[in-house]
Amino acid sequence: MAGRRMFHRKKKTNVPEKHVHHKTETVDLSYKEPVIARVLVEKFRLTEDVVKKVPILMGYGNRRFCIENYSNIIEYTNERIRVQTKTGRIHLLGRNLVIAYFRDDGMCVIGDIHSIEYH
Repeated sequence: MAGRRMFHRKKKTNVPEKHVHHKTETVDLSYKEPVIARVLVEKFRLTEDVVKKVPILMGYGNRRFCIENYSNIIEYTNERIRVQTKTGRIHLLGRNLVIAYFRDDGMCVIGDIHSIEYH
């Protein structure tokens, strides 16, 4: 028996031949959002504006204004740009207003900005 290998057969178990996927219910967790945000703020020492994605506004003189965490652009003319955010609307009023760039997470307006209104 030298050099001969012994193979043992495994016993068959009661495993179904076909894998069956069960439908899972989707759960709406939106009502838990404030609780989750609070836990993230406390545990990881994050600021609330980061967790809740509130708009972050940055002005550079009266020639450039940037907004992070906006939802969409409502109106865009040379004299008025209206932007929707999670917490309300922001109106930029001025002359020769141009959107320098916009992405999913932020946008920047350049021109002669006279006023900024929060609605």
